[in-house]
Amino acid sequence: MKIERSLRSLLRTHLPQQSAAARQHRRRLLIALGADTLTSTLTGTLTIGLTGALTGGSAAYAQGSAPPARIGIILTNSTAVGATRLAAFKQGMLENGLIEGRHYVVDVVYANGQSERFPALVKELLQRAPAVIMVSTIAAVRAAQQATRTVPIVMFA
Repeated sequence: MKIERSLRSLLRTHLPQQSAAARQHRRRLLIALGADTLTSTLTGTLTIGLTGALTGGSAAYAQGSAPPARIGIILTNSTAVGATRLAAFKQGMLENGLIEGRHYVVDVVYANGQSERFPALVKELLQRAPAVIMVSTIAAVRAAQQATRTVPIVMFA
């Protein structure tokens, strides 16, 4: 697949200091986060930034001694509706060898259909020091961008 080859090339180019094991973990994470559907270099670069944030860019991650990365997720709908999306995310991570509690920890907040809650939810997540914030709407992206310039923001569908 052309996109997968491009991702592999970008990983080697941007992460030459990483061990083969660390690159494999990053690749698995890329796939778990939907990297197989990337359509642009910009998106690939953002996704690579996400995996760098999650793995900490260190050999400790590859050896399994790094603390798990904290992933903050803002779901627009209620807990009941969001549970399916969250379960699919966790299953994708597991299928790619990433175990919750060992490789990552998920902090989920729900807007319950009220987009005006996004700024408060982003603030709540930032207090937990996430490695990345994942959102599913443009309004949530904007709220996150206004609240932080240092934590990567990833939009998923």
